[in-house]
Amino acid sequence: MVYIFKQIYCQILVDCKNCQQVIQTFLTYVFLKKCLMKLNIKKYGTDGPAVLVLHGLLGSSQNWHSAATKLSKKFQILVPDQRNHGDSPHGTHTIQRLSEDALNLLDQQNIDKTFLIGHSMGGLAAMSFSFKNPQRLKGLIVVDIAPVSKMDRMDWIFEALAAVDLSAVKQRQHAEEQLAINISSPLVRQFLLQNLKRQEDGTYAWRCNLPELHIFIQKDTGFELKESDQYEGPTLFIGGGRSEHRIAEKEELIARHFPDYQLTMIPNAGHWVHFEAMEEFITTVTDFISGKLRE
Repeated sequence: MVYIFKQIYCQILVDCKNCQQVIQTFLTYVFLKKCLMKLNIKKYGTDGPAVLVLHGLLGSSQNWHSAATKLSKKFQILVPDQRNHGDSPHGTHTIQRLSEDALNLLDQQNIDKTFLIGHSMGGLAAMSFSFKNPQRLKGLIVVDIAPVSKMDRMDWIFEALAAVDLSAVKQRQHAEEQLAINISSPLVRQFLLQNLKRQEDGTYAWRCNLPELHIFIQKDTGFELKESDQYEGPTLFIGGGRSEHRIAEKEELIARHFPDYQLTMIPNAGHWVHFEAMEEFITTVTDFISGKLRE
């Protein structure tokens, strides 16, 4: 790919020496957009409208497998591993970069318009995307996060992951036993252990880029909410009734930036709504998308 670009570039320079800067800028743009950050992606279903799903911090496409499988009965579901997660490349981590990655992915997949679902960190990226690229959306679904500039730092989780002695891990159970010292919830441990991978030499490593993600969560996320930011398209906010995020308390803020919004709280769910209350989540999402398609 790089070789082809160089050949085209050299030929154009011969024909148009006065256009060097324009050509170089254009080729750099194309190269970066199509090649450098190509996310690992899983696809489910072949019928219905496209639905792009952006997972949360320390998640991956794997976390959405069950929900995506159920949703794929009516929709075409695309779930990428976001940068620094799963099997996608590593790089600088900000909400703006995640939003740009989503736009690039739609271009790479030749998708003109999509429904967009974002959970937690992915929800911030989805909201950022909606402000900048409303013409690419049929509708927006934000899961258990409000339009706020900072997330829970979750230092305790990063410290627990860093404390795992991977050299002593011979099987996944060993890693879980070490995590249990600092994390009492089996649900949280199983979620985090999806980041553990066995390498070809038999040793274990984390799939995600823990150092970069810890830096990201310790500072401003890069989600910049201006008073003038609005997405006027149909929007559904889904919150967990047991979640510490309490998005229902931010409804006034939500209404200012998403005037065509609905808010649905699922009482028996915590932060991982799509996992803890999957059937209610699937029904809520399906009804919203199907209703908008009928309008």
